[in-house]
Amino acid sequence: MPPQGSRRRTDDGDGGADDGMDRLSDLPEELRLQILGSVREAACISVLSRRWRGLWTGLPELTFRGVGTDSVEAALAQHTGPALDLLDVRVEAAVAPERVSSLLRAAARLAPKVLTIAGDCGPKGKGTINLPCLDRTASLTISMWEMSLAPPPAGEFAALTTLSVVSCQIDLEALLPLCPCLRVLVLHNCIESMTDAIVHLPLLEELDLKHHYLEHIDIEAPVLKKVKVQLLVDEELSVSFSAPMVEQIEWYIIYEDIDVAFGPLWRVDTVFEHRVQGQPPCVEIQLRAEPGLPDQDLDFAQVIAQLPFANFSVLDLNIFAEGHAFGPMVFHLLRIRPVIQRLRLFVEEDAVEKTCSTNCPCEQPNNWRSETVASTDLEVVEIVGLKGEDHEIDFLELLLRCATVLKRMTIRLSDLVSPSKSECKKIRRIFKEYPNVECDVYCNCSK
Repeated sequence: MPPQGSRRRTDDGDGGADDGMDRLSDLPEELRLQILGSVREAACISVLSRRWRGLWTGLPELTFRGVGTDSVEAALAQHTGPALDLLDVRVEAAVAPERVSSLLRAAARLAPKVLTIAGDCGPKGKGTINLPCLDRTASLTISMWEMSLAPPPAGEFAALTTLSVVSCQIDLEALLPLCPCLRVLVLHNCIESMTDAIVHLPLLEELDLKHHYLEHIDIEAPVLKKVKVQLLVDEELSVSFSAPMVEQIEWYIIYEDIDVAFGPLWRVDTVFEHRVQGQPPCVEIQLRAEPGLPDQDLDFAQVIAQLPFANFSVLDLNIFAEGHAFGPMVFHLLRIRPVIQRLRLFVEEDAVEKTCSTNCPCEQPNNWRSETVASTDLEVVEIVGLKGEDHEIDFLELLLRCATVLKRMTIRLSDLVSPSKSECKKIRRIFKEYPNVECDVYCNCSK
């Protein structure tokens, strides 16, 4: 017979044994807190034992998923530990803005260093989320769909270094002055005025801005290093950009409801400027042939003015030619930016073989083949997708003639062109006339 007070050892049916003892509860409190810290819903583990019940209230990090805001507030009211290191609340159902405001006040009492309040559903009713003064929070993320966000009436976010606001309308001019130590700023579709984005922050190092229909951008950040901007533009955009220490930039403009064109044929879809420290600045432009365009709203010079830097030396053109001659358009761009050192053309394949009509505007001006375009800085040219059509051959000849310092030209022909075709032979014959230029032509990915 076992000693009095001991528990009977039983077979668990799998060759092991279960002595019926609550060994988890015998662990030291410090170790039990570590275990709780690795469980997403720490409060649920209280069912294990009375000794675990309420232990979660001393955790430094709390995460809530799919829990109503009332339940989260009730849980926060039970927290007895020191100030939180992290509080992460993800709301999965529609919630009223005043409930989010109440939740933020409850969170502020625990002074979390990192605070995230996010929801994927639209608001339950219209209204404004009132931000409390979070003077200890270093990282704040607010992502509540279609709600307005109001700054506190007094105080500032003295410790805040990272701010991320997604899908909430905010007043930047009212909020940013309350964040004197901000170093990382993420703004996605949240600017209340819908027209202006003014960011003047002396310590800002990273900026990620994504928005629709801005009219004016004013960025002044003396130590800014990394910038990512994506804009949907429907009219002329005014840009003021002062960031002398910037090391990496991605500036992407989408022209959706506005005609940015070269003459009556070529429409600009997107413009993308990117630069990395130590590499030449590059601008990528996507154009498509669209006959019958109305009068253009913007020209290429105005497009360049919408970029933070106009001194780019690499130009990439993605051209949806639809069978049209693109030579006059490319030389028009080279006249505007004669300092281009590297030109890359990607002629997209047409789903259906197309040819343009007689007297098509793509051939304007009529004398483009005999013009002289000063391309005295152009050193490298790469063209992908040529078919060897007559207007493409004429474009190559003019480019080789005008680019007086050209060092290398690489042509990758369309898969529709074989090495034995006459078009391929014409290109090789042109190359032989310029022995000082390293010229390569590839057919079907083979040289």
